[in-house]
Amino acid sequence: RESVMELYREEVAMHKLLLKPKKMEDALKVLEEGRTPKLYSLSIHSGTIYRWNRACYGISPNGKPHLRIENRVLPAGPSTADETANAAFWLGMMLNMPPKYRRLWEKMDFDLAKGNFLRAARQGLGVYFSWPGLRKKISAPELIRKELLPIAREGLKKAKVAAKDIERYLGIIEERVRSGKTGSQWILDSFNSLRRQSSKDEAIVATTAALWKRQQSGKPVHEWEPAQLTEAGNWMNRFGTIQQIMSTDLITASENDLIDFVAQLMNWRNIRHLPIENDRGELVGLITSKQLVQHYSENCDRPDIRSAKDIMITKIVAVEPDTPTIEAVELMREHGFSCLPVLQDKKLFGIVTESDFVNMAAQVLKEWKE
Repeated sequence: RESVMELYREEVAMHKLLLKPKKMEDALKVLEEGRTPKLYSLSIHSGTIYRWNRACYGISPNGKPHLRIENRVLPAGPSTADETANAAFWLGMMLNMPPKYRRLWEKMDFDLAKGNFLRAARQGLGVYFSWPGLRKKISAPELIRKELLPIAREGLKKAKVAAKDIERYLGIIEERVRSGKTGSQWILDSFNSLRRQSSKDEAIVATTAALWKRQQSGKPVHEWEPAQLTEAGNWMNRFGTIQQIMSTDLITASENDLIDFVAQLMNWRNIRHLPIENDRGELVGLITSKQLVQHYSENCDRPDIRSAKDIMITKIVAVEPDTPTIEAVELMREHGFSCLPVLQDKKLFGIVTESDFVNMAAQVLKEWKE
């Protein structure tokens, strides 16, 4: 490209306006008056477009306009040490780019590069790349260790970066590759481990709290221990609202489904409460194991009672996701309910049962005992 104007023109042509600035100015008039225009519209439109490298217009504290490049690679932490290592790795490679990688679009199909990018985003260090000059694909760890790190190391030496800093920050990249522990992998491993022993929301809270705590230590991510459930804090942090303990892995049936099918479904899934929906996906009833026992003991021979709608509970008491847990408990005790559907915008969002409260109590009592 010859000018940054080409990028801006392409953005205007390819991406519709999503937002407009609160402040407006006549940029040409501002220039005629000898002042620097802020170009509010350009800045806010550019801000709605996600580019891997983005050209940004701004005005420096001294009043002079500037163009800067925002690179998405640099802030990909999760720690300050990891961010600095990423910057050193990338800048070192850029400063020492070998001739064989220049004008890369002439040596490699764009679709291959796009495929590399998407696979890397999905698979992390487990990805294999199509790479210029190689007949077969190469793994990310091998490519980084054997090809990219040496290039980056020489680039930083050319820039006269202190040897100890080169070793420290490229060493972080090397250890991250060796251990396979990136920021995203640490989050996934921690969350998945916690999810097996807690609710989804509780696992999210604990993982987030642990992430913040480890960031404050200053250690790079390859030295981090997995998140622990106790790091979610006290029970109010973890169980304060219904959405933090409810189940969102929902099994539902249609109001027109046969009762025998409903019974089999509940048996297969080992559940005692089944929400019933209409054709519009709206909650219209609830069947519990109690309704099924009552039906098969009293009405199973009646031909007029065949569908879920014939035996389901229709007077449903439901709560919203942000309902305080204590209010939901009091509601269930007051009415003798064994479960509460959770609705959001009149749609079934989750369900909370006695079992969820038992699991919550078990965790609180275990921590109290310890």
